[in-house]
Amino acid sequence: MTDFTFANPHFLWLIIPLIGGIIWRWLSTPASIAVSSTRHYTSRPPAKYFTNRHILLLLEGLAAIAFIIALARPQADIEIVPTTKEGTDIVLILDYSNSMDAYDPGPTMTTPEIKRAIRERRIKDRLGVARDQIIRFIKRRKGDRIGLVIFGVDAYPSVAPTVDHDYIISFVNQLENSLLTMAERGTNLAAGISTGVSMIKEHADNRRTMVLITDGDHTVEDEVYATPLDAAKAAQQENVVIHTVGIGDDNPYLPDHLARMGAPVGFDTLNLQKIAGLTGGQFFRVRDNAGFEQVMNTIDSLEKTSRQQQAIVYLRDLYPRILLAGTFLLALAFILRHTFLREFA
Repeated sequence: MTDFTFANPHFLWLIIPLIGGIIWRWLSTPASIAVSSTRHYTSRPPAKYFTNRHILLLLEGLAAIAFIIALARPQADIEIVPTTKEGTDIVLILDYSNSMDAYDPGPTMTTPEIKRAIRERRIKDRLGVARDQIIRFIKRRKGDRIGLVIFGVDAYPSVAPTVDHDYIISFVNQLENSLLTMAERGTNLAAGISTGVSMIKEHADNRRTMVLITDGDHTVEDEVYATPLDAAKAAQQENVVIHTVGIGDDNPYLPDHLARMGAPVGFDTLNLQKIAGLTGGQFFRVRDNAGFEQVMNTIDSLEKTSRQQQAIVYLRDLYPRILLAGTFLLALAFILRHTFLREFA
């Protein structure tokens, strides 16, 4: 549906005196000259109301009207009809525990090779792998509202669900290992889940999905929920689906600071399976970057729901074309005045 309007409609009043002036000039008697003899002229009476000067006057009048209309700035309302798009509301819950500093290079690499690869940045720790796959996942979810929660000893609602994917990607890119101190980097799964539920309750109105990415077992007592399963039950009551992703190999490479502190590197697979099963989600075990990519692809294919997009209406200026038409008419009148319809000066 298209409607026309004017940004400066008051300029249109100028057309009234312009038309009056054109009518007056059209009916007025043209200038005359005296000649010594009329024998070279035809005896037919001259045209009175449509002569060469009338053609020029018409072209110039139309050009002036076009300029006035352009000055009034005509615009068209362009309405995009609402369409149904595939999408859902997703909150990503990312484990920020100390063990996310570990590496999973695979069983074939020796310790010297692993150290060299780390120095040359050819392999990334678990947090780096998760960060890359989260960004890749976000880029594929066009039209979705996506939020982010990170958790250690406490949980932090980092980005509320938004369709501004550039913003959330820029935030994820800044997630460095040093964002939290080592003392703050425990594994409070219950807090991560409950914070995600609070966030998605407030901002989501469609299918509600959370993706819990962790490499460890619940190691911190939560003040609200005694266990992650209690938090998962609260999510179930809010119709929130939780997919759980256990990231990490059974025999990771620990950097020096993790080896010295004796950080736990395993996780409770059964617990993560229960969280996913309780809420209607799926549990995935990821041992390397390729496996993580495949898992995120699977979750991407699972989370498809329909959403009615709001109509978008915007204004498009039409005056450039009208201004061009007026310029053309004025130029045509000028050329004719000095060629085929030349007048005496």
